[in-house]
Amino acid sequence: MKICYRIWAVALIIGLVSCKEKGEEPMPEPPQPNVAEETMTALWETSPLDKDLTTRRGLFATIQSYADACASSTFSSFLAADDRLAASLVRSERILTCYDAAFDRVLNGLREEKPSVGEVYIWMLYNMGYVIQTPSGCFGVDIYHRRAAELAPYLDFYASTHVHQDHKWQGLIDAMLEAGKPVVTNYLERPGYAYTSTTTADYTIGSFALHTFITNHNNGSTNVPVTVFQIDCGEDTGHFVLLHSGDSNFRPEQFDVTQPVDVYILRYAPNELTENNVIGALFTPKYALLSHILELTHADPSSSRWTLEQGLERASKLDCEESHMPFWGERLIWKNNKLE
Repeated sequence: MKICYRIWAVALIIGLVSCKEKGEEPMPEPPQPNVAEETMTALWETSPLDKDLTTRRGLFATIQSYADACASSTFSSFLAADDRLAASLVRSERILTCYDAAFDRVLNGLREEKPSVGEVYIWMLYNMGYVIQTPSGCFGVDIYHRRAAELAPYLDFYASTHVHQDHKWQGLIDAMLEAGKPVVTNYLERPGYAYTSTTTADYTIGSFALHTFITNHNNGSTNVPVTVFQIDCGEDTGHFVLLHSGDSNFRPEQFDVTQPVDVYILRYAPNELTENNVIGALFTPKYALLSHILELTHADPSSSRWTLEQGLERASKLDCEESHMPFWGERLIWKNNKLE
């Protein structure tokens, strides 16, 4: 390796001198390894379902260090930046490299692969944003990503649980509406729009049957309504049922779950373990996927930027035996009545 490097270095020096004499552009520098991408690739070789999380914890510690070096103001500036500045930030901020690489992995997966009958692909994109792909369709819930509009061609509908910025992306909403595809919310203001409801509602979109109901975000003066989505993904999935509750604050009397739940996507509750007000009390999902971890617009854990280690610890305390914490760009496959 050292001999090869020396040969390359000598060749570079000769090339630079030669180019200078001829007035040509110098030889480009050799490609540098992208440490952040390598970290994510290593993570994707593990699984959130692993019984031994030692390897993931080590990789999470590295990813956490990337995130800790990125201020919330930097992330907000990145989201608002033009494409050229955003690309520069992706190169310079390792956590943004991870963020962008995860989107590429999800997008490429949607382009290149499709579930077989009986399967469901569950892609974790960022924060509480998931893309669900079945043999006959695809949808996203709470997608919040700078590049989210690129998903529009692949989605049959987009569901957003509530109006807060980290659970929606206006560019994706606009792209879906322009394509004539449903955007299901409790806040979209369009006269007579069929997919906006502030009360319990049911929809059929393609092979998907949606049952929705409204819960609180919190119990204070800053409360906003949160739509919980119960989605039966159709016959070709064996009627796999997903429940996504966004930032619901887990008041049992507000939950209207009408079917057994296969996978429940929920947030990390600010109040200790209020998740268990519904899990194991009202219903017991086969799997619980704890989310809303490492939201970069929040400043620190005291401002709800929950760390990866906090997420793992909380997941271990949920009243569901199969509670896990997927991370950006990871795919879980529902097959034979279980996740793999």
